Amino acid sequence: MNNTQSKRKNRSDKFPLTLHKTGQYCKKIRGKIYYFGSDKALAYKRYLEQATYLHSHKSNNEKCSCEDVSIKHLCNMYIEHQQSRALIGQIKFRHVYDQTLILKDFVRLIGPNKLINDIATMDIQQYVRKAVHSKKTANTVNNKIAVIKSLYNWAQENELINKGPNLKAVKKITKIKKEQFIFQFEQIQKLLSVADIQIKAMILLGLNCGFGCTDCAELKWENLDLEHNRVVYPRGKTGISRNLILWSETVSALKDVPKRGELVFYTTKGLFWVRANTKTDESGVEKLSKENAVSKQFSKLLKKTGIKVEKGVGFYTLRRTAATMAARSGDPFAVQKLLGHADLKMATTYVQDVSEQTDRVVNNMRKFIIPDGSLPSADSADGDGK
Repeated sequence: MNNTQSKRKNRSDKFPLTLHKTGQYCKKIRGKIYYFGSDKALAYKRYLEQATYLHSHKSNNEKCSCEDVSIKHLCNMYIEHQQSRALIGQIKFRHVYDQTLILKDFVRLIGPNKLINDIATMDIQQYVRKAVHSKKTANTVNNKIAVIKSLYNWAQENELINKGPNLKAVKKITKIKKEQFIFQFEQIQKLLSVADIQIKAMILLGLNCGFGCTDCAELKWENLDLEHNRVVYPRGKTGISRNLILWSETVSALKDVPKRGELVFYTTKGLFWVRANTKTDESGVEKLSKENAVSKQFSKLLKKTGIKVEKGVGFYTLRRTAATMAARSGDPFAVQKLLGHADLKMATTYVQDVSEQTDRVVNNMRKFIIPDGSLPSADSADGDGK
């Protein structure tokens, strides 16, 4: 009898979560696996907070009304799901980081303890209006809307809610296209003359290949064929393959970078140039912080060279510069391939002034409309009647 009681006690005292191969602690409940994070103590705490809801006596075919679940709780579940996807490589950790910041801001405005069923469409509209009034860019506001819609779509697809706000009524903000800053030849030469070995190579990759901060930070030596002057490197955000030729200047700069591991670039402390840091505060809550050393070093370089730029200009401006220069070749599909975009529409947001090509196209149209054999002035100046 005593042995039986002892065994029963041991069973009940057993840690209720299982360590998944992704590195997260999880539990299978009513046929579904739920993830609670990689920190054992914090995972157990989250499980206890959610246990009553998750173990509620609902059949698998019955949708949960979630009447007793707060928006903060739902957001935590969604972020845990996204983190588990990031652990197996389906999405990037930086994407989870960005979503976390947006949802924290959303929960703060709505109220962390507000029940899911009590959140109306107008609550979300109010959140959007606040973002607009705080002079956020159209891109920033639209990203916030996209994350909130993803949250509710995920909750409905996983039968966590029966219905939600009318998301169709929450419209994205129309973007007003305006010419943005691109670097000029003299500015580029000044940057290259002052930059150290690694930043110089990154700048050339930004101009040569349209690489952004994360592209440079995650580039591996195996992606490079310096003997044949090529880089084969799919874009992490879209998965689109990029097989690009490297300028001799870019190859020379890359050869100067010392090999310290599988990545091409490491900071002086041996860290990733772009990384997401996770810290746990005194209350056991995990906090994410993003570290982008590429942007920081490039900003310092701009100050060192004395180049005057408007607010918002940084390393990513090199990508915009590359897109604009590439567009002057007259091949939009090549620009799309260079930038690693899934469609042409996205590529056009990077391209700035291409008025010279536009003039050439307009003048070329003239000969089909007014076939008088004369040459427009722009074509005459170019010596090109085509």
